Amino acid sequence: MIRTYKCRAKLTRSGHEALSRVFGMCATLYNACLEERIDCYKKTGESRSYYDQCKALTEVRADDPEYDNISVQVFRGVVGRMDKAYKRFFKHGGFPRFKSSRRWRTIEINDQCWKMLKREGQKLFLKIKGLPRIEVKTERELPPNALLKAIRITRKPLRTEVALSYELPTPDVKPENNPVGIDMGISKRLALSNGETVEKREMDRRKLIRLQRSISRKKKGSNNRRKAVSLLAKEWQRLTEKERNYLHRLTSEIVRMYDFIAIEKLETKKMLGNRQLARSIQEQTWGKFATLLNEKAESAGVTVVAVNPEGTSQECSNCGARVEKSLSVRIHRCTCGYEADRDLNAAINILHRGILIAGGKLKQSRMVGRMREKQGVPLARPRTVEVTV
Repeated sequence: MIRTYKCRAKLTRSGHEALSRVFGMCATLYNACLEERIDCYKKTGESRSYYDQCKALTEVRADDPEYDNISVQVFRGVVGRMDKAYKRFFKHGGFPRFKSSRRWRTIEINDQCWKMLKREGQKLFLKIKGLPRIEVKTERELPPNALLKAIRITRKPLRTEVALSYELPTPDVKPENNPVGIDMGISKRLALSNGETVEKREMDRRKLIRLQRSISRKKKGSNNRRKAVSLLAKEWQRLTEKERNYLHRLTSEIVRMYDFIAIEKLETKKMLGNRQLARSIQEQTWGKFATLLNEKAESAGVTVVAVNPEGTSQECSNCGARVEKSLSVRIHRCTCGYEADRDLNAAINILHRGILIAGGKLKQSRMVGRMREKQGVPLARPRTVEVTV
């Protein structure tokens, strides 16, 4: 399995300037590769391959000392990025576009990475030919360098970051003795089949609105407008990092607590067609939650099953009967006498479907037994779980 460790990069002022120069060279090379492919297709009806352009890169480096003084792995990453963009065009559409040097922010290295990360005392440094010396600030122990498969250096609004991708062995799967179903919603971000809930995310957009209005008042192309755009980008990054850190803590807590997890397989893009709910759906970041949950579960040997969510809110988790209700109805009431919170009922149905997908070999958890005993209770109200840091 591939795991990526994101670390902060520490550079000097001259190091930032040198890195900006390399970003500009990468953008120039990318545009040249794109132009070559377009011209070749117009003249011959065929495109250039990745290997053809790598050979051309060798000739460019032989003629231009500026490119020759920088590691070839840096520029092969640019050619590979061009190749991926072309292949994606033939599969999904969207022809590659020429890149501005100001908008090029990433250097990718996918070969011989283990030679570039070196430890000096208690510090880690990236030493790449032609690039400035980069100190890597990490808060946790990294795997051995022999497992390092890719390096990405990215300049973001707030800082420059280094992403180190390692190929790690897949751990053994844990015994599936403590299962849980998770319903993702809007009124509650998560509802677990044991009655616990996670409150919905509510973004404070006041500062974003103020910064966006400031941009609107600036003249296009002016330095003041560029500064205002930078401030808005920094604020967005702060909010994004805050949310991602919270999701890391939340998913880690869930993976530690349960051995088998059933979640919904949601088509978020289709759901965004609802104008009344689009913003609320985006704020809950269901896709990021599912991605991080799958990654952490794989690392911990926990099984995650994605089930079809159709009808989970309408179906009774006690008797299986279908009880039609609109989205505004938040309590599930069935003719069999079972009554529970709508999201809790859906979470139990998701767990049942996950158990069926897993082959029905899982034991019914103590939680399901408790819910069966509560059929005579008027309303099973979920409580809010506090996620520890």
